Amino acid sequence: MSKNDTNDSEQKKKKAEEPGLVSSTISLFIIILVVFAFKSSILDANNIPSGSMLPTLKIGDFLFVNKMRYSFRMPFTEGEIFRYDDPKRGDIVTFIPPDRAIQEEVPFDSESGVTIRKPGQIPIIGNLFAKRFVKRVVGMPGDELRINQKKMKTAQGDYVDYTYIEYREAGTNEYKTYDPTPIPNGKELTDMDNTRAMGKALFLETTRDFRHFVLEGYHDAVYGYIRRNCPDSICVIPEGHYMVMGDNRDDSSDSRFWGLVKREDVLGKAFIIYFSINWKDYTCMFREIPEDNDYESYQEMRHSNDEVLKYCDTSELDGNFTHETTLDWLYRTLRYRILRMNIRWSRIGRILQ
Repeated sequence: MSKNDTNDSEQKKKKAEEPGLVSSTISLFIIILVVFAFKSSILDANNIPSGSMLPTLKIGDFLFVNKMRYSFRMPFTEGEIFRYDDPKRGDIVTFIPPDRAIQEEVPFDSESGVTIRKPGQIPIIGNLFAKRFVKRVVGMPGDELRINQKKMKTAQGDYVDYTYIEYREAGTNEYKTYDPTPIPNGKELTDMDNTRAMGKALFLETTRDFRHFVLEGYHDAVYGYIRRNCPDSICVIPEGHYMVMGDNRDDSSDSRFWGLVKREDVLGKAFIIYFSINWKDYTCMFREIPEDNDYESYQEMRHSNDEVLKYCDTSELDGNFTHETTLDWLYRTLRYRILRMNIRWSRIGRILQ
C-alpha cells in the first residue's frame, strides 16, 4: 500500500470518528440536562451533614426528597409553576433558608478574641447547588404557639430544659401539645456521629397520627426571634408562613432563632433514606458509643492517648477538618475513614415521618 493510500485511509477513519464523538458529547449533555431537571423539580437526593435532626436524621444519611409533593416547579429554577398542596403539621421539609439563617463566625478583633456574625455566601449555580435546610414543621399558618423552656424529667430520672410547644389552631379555643414522653436512651443513639449529642435525653412527640424522636439537653437558650416577635413567648403564625424546628432541639438553627419560613420557599418533603454511612468523623476517638449516652460512659469507651491516633486524624480531634483541602480529605479518607466506616443497614429504606 502506498503512502498516499495510508493517509487517505487515516483521514477517512478520522472523519468517521468525528460524528461519533459529536453525537456522544450531545448525548452526554442531554443526559446531564435531564438529570438536573429531574433533580430540581421532581426528586432530589440530599445528604445530611449536621446533627440538627438527630436522631431522626443522622450525619451520613442520604435521603430522597419529593419535590413534587406540594407543587410543580420550573426545572433549573425551582420557581413554582402551580401549587396543589401545602405542608402538614409534622412534615419534614426542605426549604430555602432566609439569608439571616446562613451565618458564619468571623474574627472582629484578633487581640481581644471578640467575634461578630455576618451573612455567609450561598454558592448558587442555577439554584442547583444552593444551601438547603431540612427541618420539621411545628407551626402552621393561623396557629397561635406558646413556646417555653420547661423542666422535663427524663427516663433516666434527671431533668432537661425542654422546648415545650403548645399550639392553638385557627378557629379553635383549645391549646394542644405534642405530648412529649421520655423514653430510655437506646440503640437509636449508638451510631450518632456527634459528640454534641452526648448526655442528651430521648423523647417521643406525637404529631397527627405518628410519633417521632426528639433529643433534648441541658440548655437555657435565648430564642432571638421569639424574644423579638412573640410577646410573652406567644407567636401568631401569619398566612403563608411556617415555623420549623430540628428534632435535636438543643443543637438546631431554626425558627426559634431566625424566624419563619415562607410557603414559596418550601421545596419538598423528605421521603425515604436510601443509604446511610457512619464515617465516625466526630466520634473516632471512642471504641463504641454507649447506649445510655452518658458522659461517664463515653469516657470509659475512649481510646487511650497512644491508641487514638490509630483511628483519628489530628484534625478530627478538634473538628478542624471542615475546611480541609481536597487532598487533605482524600488522605484522611484513605488513611482513616474507610477503615472505620460503618454502613447503617437498618436505616436504608426507612420512610420518614
